[in-house]
Amino acid sequence: MQLSRASRVSSVPISRRQKARRDGDWVRKMFADRGCDRTPPSARSAATVLFAPYSRDVETTNRCAAILTEPELKRAARFLCQDAKVNFVQRRAFRRYCGAVALQARRAISEVAFSETAKGRPYLSDLPSISFSFSSCRFGFVGAWSSTHEIGVDIEDMTRDIEAAELAERFFTNAESNAVQRVAGQARLRTFYQFWSLKEASLKSIGEGLPFGLDTYEFELAPNPRVVHAPREYGEPAQFDAHLIEGAHSCGALVIRGTPTLPPPVSR
Repeated sequence: MQLSRASRVSSVPISRRQKARRDGDWVRKMFADRGCDRTPPSARSAATVLFAPYSRDVETTNRCAAILTEPELKRAARFLCQDAKVNFVQRRAFRRYCGAVALQARRAISEVAFSETAKGRPYLSDLPSISFSFSSCRFGFVGAWSSTHEIGVDIEDMTRDIEAAELAERFFTNAESNAVQRVAGQARLRTFYQFWSLKEASLKSIGEGLPFGLDTYEFELAPNPRVVHAPREYGEPAQFDAHLIEGAHSCGALVIRGTPTLPPPVSR
């Protein structure tokens, strides 16, 4: 029996690299279709922020996994919770998608290579001058980047049941803790998460994480979010531009550090 040309082609095994390219094209289109631009209007001249929803679709996760590296897949396999594993796979694929968008190139998404500094800050190996920041929660993923400023982004799940007043008293400044305690119910949760996301984003903007201390920054929310205290070694409060990114069930923040000079990354 003679096979048609299409049948003969489909029966030829493809390499892992070819499969990654094919699945990468699918992943790129998927994120482009399902994602959206969440860049605050007042920050458009300095940064770009994209959001993509978390998906429980098995094909989406399998396609995303196909473009990850072996070390990433091994890391994903160590998660005991399936949701945590799926979230990791999808957010790493989303990171590559953001890198491809930032590069504005026709390079395969599977070939977009990120490295990390000693403190875990991601950067593109072949274009380290772009500042990237990423965050995720159970609803989705955010990625932000800037070619002129250092930035940080964060997203938090506001549906989590927490003791907002108690946590604020423990981790926030006195003024911020009082602001949380002055309101109640959903307003208290929203206020707490607004402060928390702004603080995490601000720490990321200087290449630091939570161990550096949430109370090293102090924010005011009204009439617009702004830094009123920042670590002296990283500049005056006026050098930080803060923006909230509101969602139906999530709260996010973007912080842009006003100094346009980016230090060279230190890979680990």
